[in-house]
Amino acid sequence: MSNNFQLTISQLSLRYLGFENLALENISAQSRGKRIGIIGPSHAGKSSLLALLAGIAGKMIPAKFSGSVRINGEELEAWRSQHEIALLLQDPASQLSGLADTVYDELAFSLLNQGKSDEEIESAVKRAADQLDLTNLLDQSPNQLSGGQTQRVAIATALVTEPDLLLLDDPTSQMDPLGRQHFFSWLEKLSCPFLLISNELDDLADLCDQIWVLKDGRLLMADSPQEIFRQLDDPAIDKPVAWKMAKKLKLKLDGRYPVNAHELKEAAENAN
Repeated sequence: MSNNFQLTISQLSLRYLGFENLALENISAQSRGKRIGIIGPSHAGKSSLLALLAGIAGKMIPAKFSGSVRINGEELEAWRSQHEIALLLQDPASQLSGLADTVYDELAFSLLNQGKSDEEIESAVKRAADQLDLTNLLDQSPNQLSGGQTQRVAIATALVTEPDLLLLDDPTSQMDPLGRQHFFSWLEKLSCPFLLISNELDDLADLCDQIWVLKDGRLLMADSPQEIFRQLDDPAIDKPVAWKMAKKLKLKLDGRYPVNAHELKEAAENAN
């Protein structure tokens, strides 16, 4: 797994066959850091961007695109042929094979298809299960899991192959607050580069190096969380709770409203 990551997108447009409107329109961006959060209202093009990066849009889903995408200086297709990209879909159940009797078998499914040995599979499954707190569920049927458990299993199926790039499409949508907290704590320790679509703005502001804002298929902004929420003024796109509280309490940090809990606490301590 490589720790080097530079994603460069130039004048990217995407249209699904049979649709008149563009799903993505003339997007240009360059990543800064390995942790990119993606936000925006519904139908902004967020999922389409991940589908294109994963090779689904244009192959499994008929679509045409123009422009260029490079990772570490290589064209996307060339980079993807030599590296593992894992995509976690919005619906976790659709991520599962439906052929496995147990959670262990589900996690092992893609590794079996890759021809891994029993020892390699056991080691990889144990590692992924430990990371997502699934060890006690390995003997359970996937059909008996709760929504949050199914989502964690889906994440583990993406993680078990040790991808070079992880694409996450709203991965906490079915988790309870404790599950979301555990997920973001786990994600903070992850060395793999990722693009993460999420509505958990406070967590994104705390975790991500950069946030991309999409709306109507266009990229509105791409900057640090602090700059994004300092400049962003769009009623269709929410602000972090920490930012709202700071504004209400008139707490500022370095001349701006804090964007996450850590900054809010620091601003409150400075005010006392």
